[in-house]
Amino acid sequence: MPKRILGFILLAFLGITSCKQRDVFVPSYIHLKPVVLTSNNQDVQGYPSAKVEDVFVFSNGTTRGLFAIGADVPLQNTGKTNIRISPAIKYNGYGEQKAIYPMFNFFEKDIDLTENKVDSVQPVFTYVENAFFPFVEDYDGNGVQFEYNPQFKLNGDTIIKDNSDKAWLPGKNSGRVQMGSGASSENILEVYSKVFTNWPTYTDFYLEMDYKGNIPITVGLYATNAQFETSRVKMYITNPKEDWNKLYLDLQPEINSRGSNIQYRLFISFNRADVVNPEAWIDNIKIIYLD
Repeated sequence: MPKRILGFILLAFLGITSCKQRDVFVPSYIHLKPVVLTSNNQDVQGYPSAKVEDVFVFSNGTTRGLFAIGADVPLQNTGKTNIRISPAIKYNGYGEQKAIYPMFNFFEKDIDLTENKVDSVQPVFTYVENAFFPFVEDYDGNGVQFEYNPQFKLNGDTIIKDNSDKAWLPGKNSGRVQMGSGASSENILEVYSKVFTNWPTYTDFYLEMDYKGNIPITVGLYATNAQFETSRVKMYITNPKEDWNKLYLDLQPEINSRGSNIQYRLFISFNRADVVNPEAWIDNIKIIYLD
């Protein structure tokens, strides 16, 4: 090949390469700080307890993906950019299933982004305005909204208010379960709520609960139909947790499947299994639905 032609080809290749290099986009970044939940009315909504370890990020209306808190999120934006962040919960307690939590408002902020610069963002969430709270128990009020189910209770088994350093928030009460260490492995302690008769169908409906302990905790519903037939529906069984954990449990499928004119009771039961010194704690228990 003549040298002149080879030179033209080389120059053309260098020109294309140069153009491609100039077209390379340098991203901007946002750093995701730990999430904060605030409450507009703690008397109605209870203490603002949340466990959000992942969020969905949107920039100028475009989905950027699911990211863990603490991550630096690359964005193909510079200049004034609208950032929207939605909380991702462990759907029904399962870590591999993440979903946007419909009970929280998304967080939104306009940021002037710069190439290769990291801007920190701390998402602050609140409950949506049409969230209704028919049941809240944080063990800090007068009395307790649960009562013992006499079918599942031995003498001495109880739940007491405890504000020690083991509580969910030291200085504020949590519910500490006490069960006899000498009882049989079939020993179950159960508490349930009052009867609810007006729960709606076909709307977002969740249970929130903080818990820890060395025994399994079962959460479910008693459902009574118009013929006064009652079903005990186990909906979730926790694994033992040394540290406080958060459960977000979707109640909607179960409620929808039963239709209208159903009476419900939330129940929480504790099975000592073969544990010699059973221990369990619960707090910030809320039933929430969109009205």
